[in-house]
Amino acid sequence: MRVLVTTASKHGSTRQIGEVIADQLQQHGHQLLCRDVEEVGDADIVQAGAIVLGTAVYGARLLSAGSAFASRLAHEFGGLVWLFGVGLKNVTVDPLRVTTTQPAEMGYRAGRYPVFGGVVETATLSAAERALIGAVGAHGKDLRDLELVQAWAALVAVQVSAAERAQGSRSTLPVV
Repeated sequence: MRVLVTTASKHGSTRQIGEVIADQLQQHGHQLLCRDVEEVGDADIVQAGAIVLGTAVYGARLLSAGSAFASRLAHEFGGLVWLFGVGLKNVTVDPLRVTTTQPAEMGYRAGRYPVFGGVVETATLSAAERALIGAVGAHGKDLRDLELVQAWAALVAVQVSAAERAQGSRSTLPVV
């Protein structure tokens, strides 16, 4: 199945996690298209059988570009969507409980998607951003767990494969 992996990343950490997820999906035999949310065209959405959307999370809020793209999907895409966040606070304890969600007008709420630990290179931040990072105690921390991200992506890949098989059959049973 063709899977669009798209990310809304301010400093690159979410994009890096998205690349790890895309690699895992490709290893499971899926066709991949990776793009930043700002680069996704209408044809990319139409051609996708499934979409994985990653967005940076700041203070329990999705990055505005990620939130806007989720709203776009609610209107333009009827397939399976997986969402993940990347942040330095409120990292999900057990992200291996994969939730398949559909974008909705109300947007995504915490707990309906995993938040993986990220990293911010303080050298790339403005003075105000460095002060904020220091205030929340995230200065110099690298919370990425790429093995956990790969495990989550492998579970998503299995669900994408199951959905693909179900589409190819005449079964009316739901994909679980």
